[in-house]
Amino acid sequence: MGSIIYLSVGRLEIDWGKNYGFTDHSALFQSTDIAEVPYYYVDENDPQNEDGEYNVITEYKVGLSKPLTQVVERITLLGHTLKCARREFDYFSLLNSFDRTKFSFDQLAQALASVDVRCVSSDDSEGDDPGDLFRRYIFEQLRLAEIVDDPDYVRFHLRHGMENLSAYTILLLLAQNPSATNLPVNWQFADVEHGGWARRGEFVKTLDQSNRFLIVTEGSSDAAIIKHAFGLLKPHLSDFFDFVDMNEGYPFSGTGNLYNFTKGLISIGVQNNVLIIYDNDAEGVSSFKRTAKLNIPSNMRVLKLPDLPAFEGISRRLGRQDLTGLISMAEVQQSSVISTSDRLP
Repeated sequence: MGSIIYLSVGRLEIDWGKNYGFTDHSALFQSTDIAEVPYYYVDENDPQNEDGEYNVITEYKVGLSKPLTQVVERITLLGHTLKCARREFDYFSLLNSFDRTKFSFDQLAQALASVDVRCVSSDDSEGDDPGDLFRRYIFEQLRLAEIVDDPDYVRFHLRHGMENLSAYTILLLLAQNPSATNLPVNWQFADVEHGGWARRGEFVKTLDQSNRFLIVTEGSSDAAIIKHAFGLLKPHLSDFFDFVDMNEGYPFSGTGNLYNFTKGLISIGVQNNVLIIYDNDAEGVSSFKRTAKLNIPSNMRVLKLPDLPAFEGISRRLGRQDLTGLISMAEVQQSSVISTSDRLP
């Protein structure tokens, strides 16, 4: 039969694959997320009980595991937002000629936000495609008959759309559910690895460069403080960010280094996702305004450290001292740098 690999929230399977055929979900995890996670199997010696239900046994094996709340933050940095999820639902509805007036994206979101995920299980559906799984099992458990006008239509026609919805969309919607907030997202890859279909390095690996952000600051203190703040406040996202210290190995000299460096990145058509961060002193503001007038490509954003009222009194007491470090920390705490609304494509 081969080996099965699952991505699940609690006991609810979000995605599955077999042998060589599986989706790479490594970007949702870090190498520190290796853990012993539960695997569920039908009891071969006694597959069904007297009620005709499958008897399920649990074994613990190596896998990747991360809290849903943290996984969702990684998903948004990967560029998949609720807006993207809605567009995906609309696209597959149109592709499959599904009448969205009978079941809308908002109704799907309502169902996934209200169901008790801890009571939803698809253990007895091994080998079904996600569409069949939805039609035969999840429909009742999500209580969709209670929120749609034509349950029979939804049950038998939505399966074609459901089988193509991405795991990212389902996870984003489940994250709105109080019963799922504290559940782990598990990637159970052990059977595929032990079956010889893939090696550990295909599951536990560093984030692809295409998904990372290069942060460029005016000085070493800015880069050091922001990097340290990520480690303290958002360690589950820190691997998304690389840093360039403009004081070390910088190819240009003179004033306006960061402005010149930005022009250089634009001229060579850099492919990385880049965040340019200026100080909020007079020179930084001036260079920020000049840079904003450049033809900034879609993979770059130009930011300025904010003027925070909380630091105005400190500024008056300290005079014209450089407050870059303090403001940098406050910027990270306010999540301005890692705002999902500014996620680069």
